[in-house]
Amino acid sequence: MAQTLNTAVTRVDARRKVTGTATYAGDVVPAGMLHGALACSAIAVGRVASIDTARAEAEPGVVAVFTHETLPDYRTVKGFYAGGPGSASFWPMEGTEVRYSGQPVAYVVAETAAAARRGAALVAVIYEEGEARIHMDEGESFVVGAGEESEGMVTTVGDVAAGMEAAAQTVDATYTTPFQHHNPMEMFSATAEWRGEHLTVWMPSQSVRTLRGGIAKAYGLPETAVRVVSPFVGGAFGSKAGITPYTMLTIAAAKAVGQPVRLVVTRPQMYTVATFRPESVQRFRLGAAADGKLTAFEHVEIAQTSRFDDVVNPGTHMTRAMYASPNIRTEQRLARSDTNTGGFMRAPNEMQTFFGLESAMDELAWKLGMDPVELRRANDTDRHPVEDVPFSSRSLMESYDAVARSFGWADRGREVGAMRDGDWLVGYGCATATYPTNISPSSARVRMQGSGHAYVELAAHDVGTGSYTIFAQIAAARLGLPVEAVDVVMGEADLPLAPISGGSTTAASAGSAVHLACLNIGRGVAEKVAAQSEGPLAGVDPARITLEDGMLRGPDGQSQSLVEALASTPMGELEAEGQYRHPALTDQALRMTYQGGYGVAGPVTPERAMFAFGAQMAEVRIHRFTHEIRVPRLHGAFAAGTWLNRKTAHSQLMGGMVWGIGSALHEVTETDTPRARFLNANIAEYLVPVNADVREIRVEMLEERDDYVNPLGVKGIGELGIVGTAAAIGNAIYHATGTRLRSLPMHIPSLIQA
Repeated sequence: MAQTLNTAVTRVDARRKVTGTATYAGDVVPAGMLHGALACSAIAVGRVASIDTARAEAEPGVVAVFTHETLPDYRTVKGFYAGGPGSASFWPMEGTEVRYSGQPVAYVVAETAAAARRGAALVAVIYEEGEARIHMDEGESFVVGAGEESEGMVTTVGDVAAGMEAAAQTVDATYTTPFQHHNPMEMFSATAEWRGEHLTVWMPSQSVRTLRGGIAKAYGLPETAVRVVSPFVGGAFGSKAGITPYTMLTIAAAKAVGQPVRLVVTRPQMYTVATFRPESVQRFRLGAAADGKLTAFEHVEIAQTSRFDDVVNPGTHMTRAMYASPNIRTEQRLARSDTNTGGFMRAPNEMQTFFGLESAMDELAWKLGMDPVELRRANDTDRHPVEDVPFSSRSLMESYDAVARSFGWADRGREVGAMRDGDWLVGYGCATATYPTNISPSSARVRMQGSGHAYVELAAHDVGTGSYTIFAQIAAARLGLPVEAVDVVMGEADLPLAPISGGSTTAASAGSAVHLACLNIGRGVAEKVAAQSEGPLAGVDPARITLEDGMLRGPDGQSQSLVEALASTPMGELEAEGQYRHPALTDQALRMTYQGGYGVAGPVTPERAMFAFGAQMAEVRIHRFTHEIRVPRLHGAFAAGTWLNRKTAHSQLMGGMVWGIGSALHEVTETDTPRARFLNANIAEYLVPVNADVREIRVEMLEERDDYVNPLGVKGIGELGIVGTAAAIGNAIYHATGTRLRSLPMHIPSLIQA
């Protein structure tokens, strides 16, 4: 493929973003637009006994106040985990029931945003409060699903009890992770405008087609009557993947007042009106022979869920794919508490489970007196340990070897507490990263002009990852154009099908569709020039003409640039679509995607297991008097098939590692347990890493070829970088201090109380 791929290309939208000319959904101002605001519940469980809106309605600028009694035409859809497009199955303001703190109980429409928020603050609600619990009770946990629905949620291979009995060393440990929230820079918002029976919604979204399909179904409209627009997304991380109640409330309010309405959710409300990372408990039992080979592997995950949805992000599916063992057992469990429904947050299956797995592997290595890297090497495998199919590619140990050289792992002290620098205790730790390769069906439309310009259109999204750039690169590489000669249009639901921007699927899936559309451009031009009376490819069988890096090539060495060939034809331009479907994609998954859902092939197919891999190493320094924890160095090496853009890929991996530092040392959504509510619902008290926390981060991207995953050989990387970081830091803390921390976040109180 042409030089535009596997190189460092600056984002094509960079200038627009840094100059403020990039248009986000919340920037659009339809004529006559009014503003919305939410009034949210002050209790977690109970019912609205009465609601008085008189003062709110009297507030200057307020146009209307809607409650469960007055909001007309409020339609709902199924939640994602119940097979629908909604972020949850419970929809506020359908009645008096309150099921979580911060649940919307009234919607105010006003002439200005300030007036709307003042009005919302004046809504007076009297509640009948019930008992609530925000944290899950492990003793009330249950296995996910029942019958066929629980398939894969409990997996057994061999005899774990016998494997533990035969082991030279064992580990039986429990690790916990807290509630966490996404906190994207761009606020949640929704703007709705009705024109008769036609609706336009501007909203930052990870799936414009999911939004369109769900809204159309709720209102009984054809999808062609609903337009959803989301040209840029200022961070999402899973929080903007489904249809939220505030979206449907805004649509209903706009219809009721007969004018466009925009709602911008406040930062504190973002903690309750959308999803979050549920708290979890990870129990691992590992057994190994004296040479380090695992004799038993057991992982039981208990994850928090709401009272009305089963949030199944099966981390055990990921951990059981990691290391070889003759005896494996995994079990996926849930436990309910009184919150809104959780959901996806960067590496939703992997971050918390690999903190447990890779910490447990480190504990086992110390018990065996074995280098932690060599323990991973001893249990590396080229076949999926449960599904027994080969990996399409697996460069795990190549990643470890590369990062070990970069990091200087050979200088690691062999004893706990052996490394010091004055009053600072120094430790090294390592951990594995992995992320599944999921491939969705996707389509793209490409139009090429003989003047040397091309247009790419698809209903994909740029959530900050650089999708506009990589799609332009793919088209430029295939068509033989400079990247700046390709314009990409995305973020509208009426464009050709593209998948949800989640699960690291976009580049691999939609990118493959762009690739195929360009090849179809080449075939179309080849047919035209072959039919000409003169020219280098005249008279050649068009079926034998191939497109390679912008050149049409005949079977006997004839060639002509695609641009010249197209310009030589009477039509002057050509449009073609590309439709990509992985051979392993089922018809059911295909239908699911076309209905706005998440239908994928992978990560395990009947022929292969598809995963990206990496290895991370961390140096920590802990002050022996203050217990302050610092991470002066964090290195990672990753293998994920073809690198489309080394600059944006590097940014994604580095960003994931920075977020991993946050998960390890800072991030926790604190709770007011007696009142069952989230407490630090702001970005002043919800701690994330700042410049002082992030020192040397080094990312190495290994070359890897994988012809099975998709035509481009691409694996997703948006979530890979975060997976191993927390465990690597925790393992380094143990190396420095001899204290094993099994709960996130790890901070000064953790060390003092251990």
